[in-house]
Amino acid sequence: MDGNNSNGNGLEKSSLSLYTQLPETLHKSAGIDSDATSVASRDPQTFIPQFVGDAVIEGFEADKVYSAKVKHKVFQLDNPAKEQTAATKEQNKKRKRANKSKALTAKEKRALHVYDIPLESRKYELFLPLNTLWKGYMSEIFGSTTPTAFTQKLLKADLHGAVITVTRSKCPTYIGTTGIIAQETENVFKIITPSNSLRVIPKVNNVFSIPIRNSVFTLHGNQFRYRASQRSTKKFKSRPTIDL
Repeated sequence: MDGNNSNGNGLEKSSLSLYTQLPETLHKSAGIDSDATSVASRDPQTFIPQFVGDAVIEGFEADKVYSAKVKHKVFQLDNPAKEQTAATKEQNKKRKRANKSKALTAKEKRALHVYDIPLESRKYELFLPLNTLWKGYMSEIFGSTTPTAFTQKLLKADLHGAVITVTRSKCPTYIGTTGIIAQETENVFKIITPSNSLRVIPKVNNVFSIPIRNSVFTLHGNQFRYRASQRSTKKFKSRPTIDL
């Protein structure tokens, strides 16, 4: 071959074209007009208005659509992936972290002792105002209903500030413990006793009593193992209870 018409691989330059005509068989199977493709390859300025005119649906003027949407417009036919530098990737990571919620995780809260009650705050008299507020809250919920109808409301109520007493337990040391609920979790009550001490009472295998007005309500801890936020939306069902 002539050296001027070939590259280092011995291929002719004319055979390196990226865009070539489709075979005639594909034209027929795809329903493509071979004359239209030849026009496109020879004169794009003629093919594009013609293509737009064929594509425009009835009710629109092809000339106006071509002038407004296509003529003298630059269209990006390819969408190459942008290469990100290390600095750009780091900026994207920082932006994502900044957009995330700044709330502490449960592990971070435990490390910072967020829910721990300080020793100087473990005084019964400091929680008496909370108990007063809770009594007013119960009066609004109780209203004029009967104790039986009020039971379902009590199961979903917030118990922080209530005076609670352990009446039955598999652990004898818990029986008779009374105090104001300072914190409630899924599995325990943290109460402040009249002797200014913090007691952590598990709900499992314990039965509690809560006095409200002239009634005393009994809570079975085994069936009460929910967070306060979960109880407010849970529908409780009647279940048989085995005595401790």
